Amino acid sequence: MIDGLVRKTRFTSFDGTLSLCTEHQRPDRFSHLESPDRTAFRIPRGGGYAYSAASFGGHSLVQEMTSFNRFLEFDPVQLTLKLEAGVRLIDLMEWALPRNLHFPVLPGYPLITVGGCVAADVHGKNPHKDGTFSDWVKQLTLYHPQHGYISCSPDEHPDLFSMTCGGYGLTGVITNVTLQLAELPAPAIALARKRVCSLSEANDCLSSQDSDIAYSWHDASPGASFGRGIVFNGSWSRTTQQPRPLTFRPMTADSRARLPFSAWNGLTARVANAAVLLQNRYQNDVSETGILAASFPFASNIYFHTLFGKPGLRETQFLVSEAKMGDCLVALEKLIRDTAAPTMMLSLKRFRGTQKSLSMSGTGCLVALDCYRNEKTDAFLRQLDQLLVDMGGQINLSKDSRISQEVAELAISSFAGFKERLFEYDKERIMRSELSHRLGLL
Repeated sequence: MIDGLVRKTRFTSFDGTLSLCTEHQRPDRFSHLESPDRTAFRIPRGGGYAYSAASFGGHSLVQEMTSFNRFLEFDPVQLTLKLEAGVRLIDLMEWALPRNLHFPVLPGYPLITVGGCVAADVHGKNPHKDGTFSDWVKQLTLYHPQHGYISCSPDEHPDLFSMTCGGYGLTGVITNVTLQLAELPAPAIALARKRVCSLSEANDCLSSQDSDIAYSWHDASPGASFGRGIVFNGSWSRTTQQPRPLTFRPMTADSRARLPFSAWNGLTARVANAAVLLQNRYQNDVSETGILAASFPFASNIYFHTLFGKPGLRETQFLVSEAKMGDCLVALEKLIRDTAAPTMMLSLKRFRGTQKSLSMSGTGCLVALDCYRNEKTDAFLRQLDQLLVDMGGQINLSKDSRISQEVAELAISSFAGFKERLFEYDKERIMRSELSHRLGLL
């Protein structure tokens, strides 16, 4: 029963900005999950792909749930699937696709676990159409060492359910989840590319589309090419050609950081972005692609992340209302140009949802921005935080490892309510992580 043993392990956030050694357990049965002292601090962990340190903390036992990976029950009439929280998204999709089923909300990497997706209430390639992960969760089972096992859903313990979806593991360990699947409309995606010259042009283009997949990519390096990019729109396609299978080499926080230095700087960022735009000029405007390749675009192209090396990267994601999006993009461009910010690439998506826990959700437009790290990075991001607050935006905690309690309180409308409910539910605050410590949720 080696997986029930506790050992010391070093954990690193996926962005490479925080690393520490703490106690670690990989339970593969309920007796292992329940075995530690019920008063000991702990936090659940899935695949470990959060940029923030949401799944480990300096004084907490990390209970890694990757061995809880069984498929439990399928209802062929309701198209619901009950599975354990450690099942990876690639396993879910490889089970579903041969049965002409799929799951509509998939974040960008295939080895993220279902439990991790619930804990961060992640979004996929078109959150305006599909909502967030929790919109497709019918039921989940939660284990808390001082409350035992609790089944919750939108109808059963609804308050605990809403706290858990986007609660970053602070309500307990998710052991199993029942998902609502959807019929597979077609075997492939027809992905259209449209070149744009600015962020505002892309925003207008996305606002006028009703595609199954819709997002943009932009050169975000300061200079003449800032804002140039590509708007991607995908629709289901009944192609006669068999889509190529998704092949990729698994990437972890450690393998991402094997390069001892960062290859990204102002020059290399501009060159790489120019190469992407040039390559796109010679590609077909519409191409057929497999569902997995369209859903997990970073899986087969690991170089963007690995070239950040050991110094790591900074990413931030925030959501702004449609009414303020135009002003936000103008102010963002001005800030980047005025500060010569260490920004690399930027992406836009339309969004629809309801903000209810610590997760980012609502109706508006999502901005995702990646930065390489130098002496300007954190100062620029602090100014960006102020811009976000001024615009009344929301922050994505899972994608940003430096958000303070002050910013979170201003940029997450339900923060105060979540904190009050959490302290009432878990009075001794057994579930703790570096993220909860940074946000004052202790």
